[in-house]
This record gives sequence, C-alpha cells and structure tokens, in this order.
Amino acid sequence: MKKVYKNIFGEVISKARAEKLDDYHLYYYEKDSELLKEIEFLTEDEVYNINYFMNHKEDEEEIVNYLKEKSDLFDIEKRETNGDFIIATNKMYSLTVDEKPLISKTVFHYDDPENFICSQVLDNKTLKPILERTTKCWYTYDENGEKFAAIEFSYQEDGKLELAIDKTPDPDDDSEWEHYDYSTFKDLQNKIPADISYYKTALLLPETVDKEQ
Repeated sequence: MKKVYKNIFGEVISKARAEKLDDYHLYYYEKDSELLKEIEFLTEDEVYNINYFMNHKEDEEEIVNYLKEKSDLFDIEKRETNGDFIIATNKMYSLTVDEKPLISKTVFHYDDPENFICSQVLDNKTLKPILERTTKCWYTYDENGEKFAAIEFSYQEDGKLELAIDKTPDPDDDSEWEHYDYSTFKDLQNKIPADISYYKTALLLPETVDKEQ
C-alpha cells in the first residue's frame, strides 16, 4: 500500500507536517497504482472514521473485522457500473450505536462520478428502498461555468415526488427559489429543455436501464 497524507482541504503534505496538525487524512492506494482503497480520518493522531473502497474479489466479513480493529465508525463502499451509470452501495457502521450498518445506494452518471443524481437508504432487513428517504439532484452550470445541484428532489412513502426545489433563479438566494410537487411537476418540466421524468418518482435508475444487471 502507498500512503499519502493530506490536510483537511485535500492538499498533499508530509507525514511530519501531518502529525503536527490536529486533524489530517491518510490515503491508502494500491501498490503501483492510483486506485484508492482507504481513507483514514484522524484527529490528534487517533482514527475517528474510515472510508473503505471494496472490490468484488474481497470478502466483506473480513473487511468489517479488519476495520473494527481500527475504528468504531467506518463506511464500506462497493461500486458497479450499469449502462451509463455507476451505482455505489455504502454500508456505514457506527458500532457505538448499532452493530448493523446503515445501507444506501448512490447513483452517478458514468462520466461524472463525483456528483450524485440519486441517493437512497435501504431497509436493513429487506434491503428494499425506503422511498421517503430518497434524494435526487439535477445539475446545471452557473454563470461562472461551475456545475451545481440546481434542483433537489424529495419523495413521499409511495415514491411520488413530494418536493422539488428549483434553485436556478438564483442559487445563492433561497427567497428566489421555486417549489414544485407531483401535481405541478409538468410546470417544472416545461422550464427544462432536457427530459427530467426520472425525477418524478423515487426509482433508483431511469426505466430505460436494465435493472437486472
């Protein structure tokens, strides 16, 4: 494993510099590659949280036991591709609260793996989505050419849109934001040149994508 020390702003620093800081992050990369495997979040040289990136060849139980030795708080992420999308399954453990993890799925466009379009919490026992705990985002660019979450969507228990908050009038002034619901979704769609029907319900993926992969 290759270790890289970073400050809380993501800037690479030396080990000596890191150990003088109250808070820093330690990145582990697979040997001879840029593939990120683990991030340790440290405060006063104690690990308080870990993000672990698991591949399909690894044994999840072994990973959990390994991380338990290092921290009470950790997150295991496994990514897969489905058509034009990346689906990340996250299991977040907080051992001081519960031995069972909070499980969620997050969807990204394949060509934009940083900005999620859907985040959905799953029931721990059934592994079915809790639809009212689903969030979706639609992105566009501001006047400076920066990509931002222009419309945020939340949902009801039956999966229908509960609220869409449109920030495009002025991203920095919430008094200018416009609000829509399931019944007025067509008015929002009429403002947007792209087809945003995916955002009308809490479905994890657009219906055109093969769900069985």
